Amino acid sequence: MAYTVNVEPAHIREAQISDLAAHADKTEPFYEYQSQALDLPVVMVPLALLIYRMANFRTRTAQQAYARREGKPADYFASGEENEAAQQRQHEFLLKYANTGREGSVAPIIDVLKAEGQRQPILITRRGVVVNGNRRLAAMRGLFEQDPNLFRGFATVKCQLLPATATEKDIVEVEVRLQMKQRTELDYEWINECIAFRELRDSGRPMKELMALMNKKKVEIDDAINALTEADLYLVEWLNRGGDYEAIEDAKQLFFDIGENVKAKTGDAQEVSRRIAWLLADRRSKLKRRVYDFKPMFGKKADEVAAKLAERFGVELDDSSSLDDNDGDDFAVDLGGNTGPSLRPLISLMDDATRREEVSDQLVEVCEGIIDIERDKRDGQRPLNLIQTANGKLSEVDMMRAAPASFDAIGKQLDAVQTNVDRLRGYLERQRAETKAGAA
Repeated sequence: MAYTVNVEPAHIREAQISDLAAHADKTEPFYEYQSQALDLPVVMVPLALLIYRMANFRTRTAQQAYARREGKPADYFASGEENEAAQQRQHEFLLKYANTGREGSVAPIIDVLKAEGQRQPILITRRGVVVNGNRRLAAMRGLFEQDPNLFRGFATVKCQLLPATATEKDIVEVEVRLQMKQRTELDYEWINECIAFRELRDSGRPMKELMALMNKKKVEIDDAINALTEADLYLVEWLNRGGDYEAIEDAKQLFFDIGENVKAKTGDAQEVSRRIAWLLADRRSKLKRRVYDFKPMFGKKADEVAAKLAERFGVELDDSSSLDDNDGDDFAVDLGGNTGPSLRPLISLMDDATRREEVSDQLVEVCEGIIDIERDKRDGQRPLNLIQTANGKLSEVDMMRAAPASFDAIGKQLDAVQTNVDRLRGYLERQRAETKAGAA
């Protein structure tokens, strides 16, 4: 049977805790409040009296996913700290985390409590809100509900009381100092950490203060915020699922890579690179290679990817996308800056939800081809392999199945194929002639 959260009115909690504080005969030092050591009273609080802190960064993605899934207001949890239903959901989130460990290094909190009982006090406000120890409280409640006799020691909770003057800013800083520095406990999920970085920055704190508070370098904070921005754009503009961070929990490196690669681009060039990344994000679980191998596709190779994708769909770009017979980089479109309106047709194609699967298939083929070329560019058989593959695909074409509406597009593609054949034939004959002359 699951533990049922009952929320006592705030004034009742405050009165009981005030009475406990007045009769406290023990204090313990606390070192993370306003950057100073402070002796705080330690009291035993009834298990049911405490409430979970809803602004807990660790549960932010779970909260947003639940609100979205159940059609709740966006501030359902933020405004629901005194709401029993919201507290019950928060208990379930925290109990899940309490049962989670990190293999080889961190045991689940619930297992530690089973074996050792409560060793460290939970940090609470004078209103009974848990600032540090939310997972431990959830675990103690779950164990007590499971067997009140075996776990009768959890009927009351050892708590350390923050000063009555503690502000919300003080509380946030305490959470960050205790839980977001490099420690031996379970890490925050990457999205929750990024959210914490952004919210703390947006609160107006100077960067030097944030760096000291979070034990992070400026570049680490900036990269995390950029990754979150890109994640938000993907969820809102591409998937139409704003706030559904659970959908991308497995894509940390990808969104950090997107943030790193698109920030140097502007205008339409940036949007094309971003959409290349989004299409790859859609396919990340089906790619035959590591997602990391595709990083250049929306970075330094984005121009080549865009030009080849545009050619496959007969999308006309500007003159810089024309073929160049004089070097091996046959598809050069500079996406480093704003190339103007010429990229809009390609963006429109990528944005067409009805063609997304088709575009995605072609994009992956293009990317795979570029990766193979880069990996095998010193392999003398690579040109032959590509030509054999192209010839095989052309041999499979059955024009009797072509729709009349596609004739013009097919004609353009065949013209492009003929141009490529003539280019390759010309290069081949020149090389043959040079080889013969050298042999003579």
